[in-house]
Amino acid sequence: MRYFKILIPIIIIISFSFLSTTFAQTKLEGQKVPDFVTSTLDGKDFVLKDWLQRPDNKVLILTFFATWCELCDEDLKFFQRLQDQYADQGLQVFCVFTGSLSKIKVAKKYLEGLKIGLPVLMDNKRVISKRYKVAGFPSTYVIDREGFLRMKCLGCSEDVKTKFERNLKNLLPIS
Repeated sequence: MRYFKILIPIIIIISFSFLSTTFAQTKLEGQKVPDFVTSTLDGKDFVLKDWLQRPDNKVLILTFFATWCELCDEDLKFFQRLQDQYADQGLQVFCVFTGSLSKIKVAKKYLEGLKIGLPVLMDNKRVISKRYKVAGFPSTYVIDREGFLRMKCLGCSEDVKTKFERNLKNLLPIS
């Protein structure tokens, strides 16, 4: 228990150290995103490459979360609002759950408690997290209709949200 009390503040400090690099250029940014195959929380197959090739594909947001991440709560609510507001302009937000398969019920209850109705992709073996070089939670990636990474964001401060939404509007045909 003593180690747990020490470990939590260290994790929080490390997470906040990434906030200054919220919109920093990454090796992935501006490049085609790595493909992945997974399933949804509801058990349906999902292949990114197939999704991007659909004629009705949309700008895609992948937001990685963990149920233990306190910062993820507000982040997920923010992305639910974006989905509700911009779905008609061509936006689709997917949550990416990084917990183990044994935590699916916990994840469903967590999302229900936050009133999050976004589709959830599974990353229980952290394959997607590794391909996208997820450095902490919450981490968010914006992929354009052609499959290029346009933004990477770590954190959920109000300043980050404002910049994120402003940059997102440039990718959407908002009338």
